[in-house]
Amino acid sequence: MRRFSWIPALRWIVLLPSYSVVLLVRLLKWLVAPAALLLQLAIGVPLGLLRVRLPLRPRFTPVAEQDLPDAAWIALSEATDSLAPEGFTPRGDFRCDELLRGGVIWLRYLEHPSSGVQALAAQLTLKIKVRPLRRFVEFTTEFGDSRTLVTTNRDLPYSLPPPAYLARIELKDVWEPRALYGLHRDLVASLGQSRDAPPFETAGRDPAAVLADRHARQVRLLVERGWLRWDSEPHSVRLRPLAALASVWRQAWPLRGVYLRAAGQRSRRLLLQHGLEVKALTGSASTITVCRQPLPNPAALDGVRASYEHVQRLARQTDPGAILETVTVALKDNGPDNAILFKEFRYSFRSHEDCAERQIRRLCSFDIVLDPAAESLSVTAAEREFDQAANADEWTTLAARAPLEPLAFDPWMRDLDTVLPAARATFARAASNQATLDSASLYLENRRLCWQVVAWTDDDQPLFVVLDARSGAVLNP
Repeated sequence: MRRFSWIPALRWIVLLPSYSVVLLVRLLKWLVAPAALLLQLAIGVPLGLLRVRLPLRPRFTPVAEQDLPDAAWIALSEATDSLAPEGFTPRGDFRCDELLRGGVIWLRYLEHPSSGVQALAAQLTLKIKVRPLRRFVEFTTEFGDSRTLVTTNRDLPYSLPPPAYLARIELKDVWEPRALYGLHRDLVASLGQSRDAPPFETAGRDPAAVLADRHARQVRLLVERGWLRWDSEPHSVRLRPLAALASVWRQAWPLRGVYLRAAGQRSRRLLLQHGLEVKALTGSASTITVCRQPLPNPAALDGVRASYEHVQRLARQTDPGAILETVTVALKDNGPDNAILFKEFRYSFRSHEDCAERQIRRLCSFDIVLDPAAESLSVTAAEREFDQAANADEWTTLAARAPLEPLAFDPWMRDLDTVLPAARATFARAASNQATLDSASLYLENRRLCWQVVAWTDDDQPLFVVLDARSGAVLNP
């Protein structure tokens, strides 16, 4: 006789209101969307024809770093720090008031000396404060046949289709600049085409002139294709009716999201044709790998201390100011009679940088993962955040507080293999059935170096034990 379970029924009773609200919101959205779209077209197209005037060569005004607004300085600094391990060099900061109506575009131009790839980090600041700030990074490579490849994570659709010479890869979900550059670099390598100019010639050009030339080339071709027309004022263009309609259509709600998703899907398909997977580069920072390299000297890795010798050099290359904060080891327990295998060593690093002039403290954290089986080292994407003081007193308090306490391997530290027997014995006394080791973490707590070992029983109950990393004594009952 089959027993009736109330759990699925209860689940449906609990979730039914949530599903109903979601369906109702979506229904209202698509009922309102046609009227909202017509209203946006009715207002936006005439305004675009009357008020939008684009310069042939916009002015990119150089600005000093200290003159950047706080939001723009944070965005551009984070992009620069992310790309620094790849060898990108900043060439200048600029502002442009002519391309974004009702706002300012803050730009930082960077170049890769060896390959000549040009990078642009941008922050869009709008005068209407209710609209969110937008930032993006794009990479540009010019080929010998005058074609150009641009890879960007901009989260706004382009108003007009690109000229024939320009290919865009639009990936708004790849938020990490270093991961986006890896896709761009690998795609350029797979295309196997020569560059337009040697890297040393590209590096010698004025960045403002490079940006202006790039814009002027697009404008001229859009005029030839009939999207734009020359204005009565010299060196400026206006939208034609079809261009104004297409621009508002692409930017209007709710079609803006549709165009962004379509552009992302096309870009993913193109990258997949060249063997490049995008899905692994989206999500949380700890799951994104931005750099992978083989172990310099593959050897038996029997503990955290020996493995750290391979990790230190890569950590300094990634962030010279980063310090080790915690270590987590994934374990494979083959039972009490077999040796325990170390599946993964994850070293978590963190750094901070204080800017007293802006009263801002910037924080950065990333992991380096050592895989003994694959004999490889991997750097994850960096999680970046900042704290900004409201006044001088608050900044004094913030600056005096050290955000990090470095984790140091002193001579008295017991490595993982020496504390696992004590952890196993504790689990054997605490559990009525067998406990399988899962992971171990090394961290500082009240200046005490501790190991925490986690295990799971056969009935899926978690157990953990904390041990002093210097004496080996069990700290929790």
